[in-house]
Amino acid sequence: MISSRSFVLAPAAALLAGAALGVLTRALETDASTAGRGIYLVLNEAWPWSALAFLAGLAVASRAASAVVAAVSLAAAVAAYYVVHSDTTWSGALSATLAWGAVALVVGPVLGLMGNLARSPGLPGLPFRLVIPALAVVETTARLRAEVSLQGPVGETAWTITRFAAVAVCLALAAHAVVINRRHGSRS
Repeated sequence: MISSRSFVLAPAAALLAGAALGVLTRALETDASTAGRGIYLVLNEAWPWSALAFLAGLAVASRAASAVVAAVSLAAAVAAYYVVHSDTTWSGALSATLAWGAVALVVGPVLGLMGNLARSPGLPGLPFRLVIPALAVVETTARLRAEVSLQGPVGETAWTITRFAAVAVCLALAAHAVVINRRHGSRS
């Protein structure tokens, strides 16, 4: 039986999380502090936005609903990001919102479905659970190679910490899946 509470709570939480990600990312863009700049550089990457859609899909039991909720959460993040930007003209904000909103509506359902499939315990769900930390490793490695000269020590530190954390998460997820698989294998 599907609880009406979870049917409303997960989409509402995903929508609010999306709006919060968009507003926070935009607000930190102009933060001159070292910590604010570092957080902005991490939040303004593809993997945190992908993680939003992935986690929205993870939170919903139905595969179809996970795709919809993920797309809506990403679309809310995009809309919030451009609505709070004071230096952009309305036509510029509208065109950027429409372009990135279209990306959100295409990529969101895929990431939401991956999040839903990550609910499978043990080894079957492991490849899906590794998607976001692997994306973080790839993206931060690329940024360290290409953009560190532009962002300086703040970018280097933020991306290095993120990369190490993502590698640690990958290893922890793999170890957990192996342990779960062994437990279930020993019961049969």
